[in-house]
Amino acid sequence: MKKEDIKLYHHIQRNTQLAMNALDAVTERVYDKDLSVEMSREFITFADIHNRALKELTKEREEGYRNSQVQEVLQRSGLQMSTLLDSSTSHVADILFQENSRGVTDIWKNMKAYENAGKECMELAEELAGFEEKNMERLKKYL
Repeated sequence: MKKEDIKLYHHIQRNTQLAMNALDAVTERVYDKDLSVEMSREFITFADIHNRALKELTKEREEGYRNSQVQEVLQRSGLQMSTLLDSSTSHVADILFQENSRGVTDIWKNMKAYENAGKECMELAEELAGFEEKNMERLKKYL
């Protein structure tokens, strides 16, 4: 496995982990059943992509990416504070929309940075970017 593959797989894992953490942090504040179902579906797909990246890494005896505990605590705290004052469906949807937007930007930047990564790795990164773009479209109706 090339160095570029490892780095891009790590970015895929980082991106999906941050997305799952964000969904988990705001789940308890969601009162709209349709949005809750949408979030559950997103979580499952992010977990699937995360695990597929990990599987490719472990096949080559490479370690998976781990987010720092500090980063996770800061992200969770910020999201929970934001929804403490406003837990409306539109506000939660806006938070998730912004998280997906950051994710798309991050994964495209890393695809460009590691453009020599292998086909399978690039395809998984493109799948992630496409999924996050579709999430943004689906979230628009809740804004």
